[in-house]
Amino acid sequence: MKSPAPTLLSTKVNPSTKEWLPVSLDTFLTELDALKHAAKDAGSLLLFRGQCRREWRLDSTFARSVKSLLFGIKPGEGYSERLRNSKDLNAVLSSLLLLKFGTLLEPSAELKSVEAQHGVDAWFELMKRYQQYPEEDAPSLPGTNFLDWSQSSDVGLFFANDGRDGQGALFVCDATATGKTLQTLPVIQVLHKIREQLMQGLANGSPLLFSPARQIANQRAKNQEAVYFAQLELRMDMLELWRMQEDKKGNDTIVVKLVLPACSETDLTRYLSKKGIDRTFIYPESRNA
Repeated sequence: MKSPAPTLLSTKVNPSTKEWLPVSLDTFLTELDALKHAAKDAGSLLLFRGQCRREWRLDSTFARSVKSLLFGIKPGEGYSERLRNSKDLNAVLSSLLLLKFGTLLEPSAELKSVEAQHGVDAWFELMKRYQQYPEEDAPSLPGTNFLDWSQSSDVGLFFANDGRDGQGALFVCDATATGKTLQTLPVIQVLHKIREQLMQGLANGSPLLFSPARQIANQRAKNQEAVYFAQLELRMDMLELWRMQEDKKGNDTIVVKLVLPACSETDLTRYLSKKGIDRTFIYPESRNA
């Protein structure tokens, strides 16, 4: 997106965080529609992620777990500058990720068989499964380094509103502006690359987008139109990294953060329900529960 700006004069932009602050649900939807139309005209691919707390960072569940369990850091907080610049912290976070995925856990024999027979990525399917069904994950250090995004703004809005009590956030990412991040490499090769960079004391780099053409059918992921960004640099959240990229690019904007106004929860639920976006659509298995 080339230097997007709010359509309405009433929508202010926070000068320090660059958040867009619509004054109502109607103006929020107006700004969202304007972004989508501009992206369509420019041939850009937009992805959406909703979070029910405005203050939460763009961190993966694994990154949040480590911050909480080892450092007592809340979801809205990041590492101190001293820690963030530490190669020791980078080594610890990368080592923990590799310890979980490769030593403690690996794809099942069934997944490996499907990989051999049908060419799917067994490691990607493992990550996707834990993202969609976190209750199946290892309880000691929960989460993956994947973040769920959707090609549907309505799905993003559902998650921004689900459990909300106050201001939420919808992140709108121009995947085209992130550069060559769409991955054709299997996840295991990315994990090997992280290990190589760890041994050389190097940072892990920008988020990678995973949306393999061949996947195991999953109605939940299909309804959610899910794609996944892998967070490689675990010392900073994805928004921080993308803002750094934006500063280097000049007028290219990778992500816009739209803040959902407080007290709009009921109206947004009603808006989404009229479009068929509710819990039974997002979690289709619940229909048969």
